[in-house]
Amino acid sequence: METCVRDRQILPTGHRPPRPIPALDYETEARHHRERGKLLLEMGRYREALAQFRQALTVHPHDAESWSSRADALACLGLYDDALQSLEQAQELAGLADPRFWVQKAVLFILLNQPEAALTCCNQALWRSPSHRQAWLFRSVALHRLGQFQAAYRSYQRVSQPGLSSPAESIRQLCHDLAPHHQAS
Repeated sequence: METCVRDRQILPTGHRPPRPIPALDYETEARHHRERGKLLLEMGRYREALAQFRQALTVHPHDAESWSSRADALACLGLYDDALQSLEQAQELAGLADPRFWVQKAVLFILLNQPEAALTCCNQALWRSPSHRQAWLFRSVALHRLGQFQAAYRSYQRVSQPGLSSPAESIRQLCHDLAPHHQAS
């Protein structure tokens, strides 16, 4: 008995036809643009990085990381007010709990010569993460710019300590530092 297979292709054993590559979903495509933008940012190619972040946000406008990265690129270009708006969007999407965004915002306020706002942002970050070294560092910078040198020195000490104190102790120290600040206001 013979079998006729004129109408179909016979492939060698073990060989399968290539599967079509699935289209990228919007989150994957946005991540691709965002990561490419971060590489360009590190290379100092700020305008190209900004273009990548814009593409990421065109594909996925609710991505807090892309908004935050866009803020970095804008800040590198000296567009601090625009960077702050981008960061506000990131915070709105991610919620206020992430101390990274508070610290990033504090840096922008320092660049905008608004040390009081920077100090507030650092304090917000420290309430959420009492041992956040960058928050302590930029808090020091803000206090220094406000002429509060003793408080700035105490904050600088917290950055340089090899092991920061426990979260409870850090909160206690932060409250101690805030008390004279609020009495002076």
